[in-house]
Amino acid sequence: MIAQTPTALLLLQLPDEVLINIFSFFDFRTLCNITYVCKHFDDLAEPFLYHTIRVTSGSQGSALSASLHANPRRATWIRSLLVSTKFGDDDGLSTLPPYLALMRNLQTLRLETPDCNTRFPDERVSWVNLQDQYERIFEAASAVVPHGERALPHLQHCTLHFVDAQKEIYSMTKYAMLFLHPRLKSLTMSCASTDFPDRLLIQFQDDETLVGTTDLEHLHLEECDIYSPSLAVLLSFPRALKSLKISEGIRYDGMFTRSSRMHGNVSPGSFVDAIAKHCTGSLEHLSLSLGYSRPSHQSFNHPGQHLNLSKFYAMKQLDLDVRTVNLVRVRALCDHATWRRLPPNLETLKVFGIPLGDRPPFHARRRVWFPFDTCIATDKVRHGVRLLKTLVYSYEYYREDDEARLSVSDDGDTEEQVNQVLLAQRLMVEKCKELQPVFKKAAVRLEVEMVALPNGFIPPYLYTEDTPRSFTLWQSAPR
Repeated sequence: MIAQTPTALLLLQLPDEVLINIFSFFDFRTLCNITYVCKHFDDLAEPFLYHTIRVTSGSQGSALSASLHANPRRATWIRSLLVSTKFGDDDGLSTLPPYLALMRNLQTLRLETPDCNTRFPDERVSWVNLQDQYERIFEAASAVVPHGERALPHLQHCTLHFVDAQKEIYSMTKYAMLFLHPRLKSLTMSCASTDFPDRLLIQFQDDETLVGTTDLEHLHLEECDIYSPSLAVLLSFPRALKSLKISEGIRYDGMFTRSSRMHGNVSPGSFVDAIAKHCTGSLEHLSLSLGYSRPSHQSFNHPGQHLNLSKFYAMKQLDLDVRTVNLVRVRALCDHATWRRLPPNLETLKVFGIPLGDRPPFHARRRVWFPFDTCIATDKVRHGVRLLKTLVYSYEYYREDDEARLSVSDDGDTEEQVNQVLLAQRLMVEKCKELQPVFKKAAVRLEVEMVALPNGFIPPYLYTEDTPRSFTLWQSAPR
């Protein structure tokens, strides 16, 4: 009688291509177990263990460096890398940058220093030194380096949350070479200043071999200090930028900051000109949270005092925070003239950051507030948005405001206080039901979104921090 080969051993007879395909579906723990089966399985499964790496402590950084030192080939297996630790837990991260330069197949990179703006400058030294090492790698990854010698040649998505040695906002000039990466498609930077044009990529501003050649499609500048001429320089390099999201760092304007912002709030006119110079034919999605307030003596339609986005024919979605929306519509009765300001082929208009709740600065809790009158939907042609399909209002409140509160009355009884957030949401739903026939007839979907903000945190939200949570409170379907 011939003994049958155990089923487990039959796997050893499969072609390597089949085994690799099978291993690609397993989770990290299963892959670890597979590496113990035999050396052949270890050779095939080990690369999958390095595809996604998250370093959230200095000790993990040291362990990863030791592993890559033992076998440099492992650096080429990494596809996604996150480096984000809490303040004081960075011992060991300084060993990583030399191996980052060897990650030739890296596609997604996220580098974060903790939000230590409240720390004294001498406490930031190690973080700034680490960023200096990253800067040299970004220079080696740019298009000015010969193709065969570039670092990170396949990088497609990059996120930088960095810190300055002295101020809350650092200069983007140090890391601007990322805008010259030929393959990068998505770039996010926070708490950065675009600096001045005479300091920004000086040697490459008019280089015809670089201008309009990079693959960058999505740019997100969070809590930044924007100077319009410098922004125009940065936007000159992408071949076809499709999505631009900008929020100004207005939280760094107070008396307790170190005067981080050199430029202050952008002027709407020059800001739009800077974007339009290179992106009118490609930009499909624009999201803005600006700090500009029009002087009381200036007319709304005075040149430069409003956002004139009518040149952006490719734009399908426009997101404006509740402050910036005042730069495209008159606060009083609707002037039916938004056709002079909104993109002509706009399909989705979103207003976000609308205050809700009972803790400052959120005061709009006892009334339902829709920033646009219903006529923007019922009379789309006069408003210049004949293709409008969706109108979104996004309201924010602190997460703790959503919890029921208990109070003790004079007679000692405990009673539950009225939750202002829930009350506002109830009023919102009632108002939406009332308006539903209007929006249905206009063939516009009305959506109301709620965003619960984590307590004690502000953007940018780091990997180790709690993040906002959103849900749809109301959504109507067009006819």
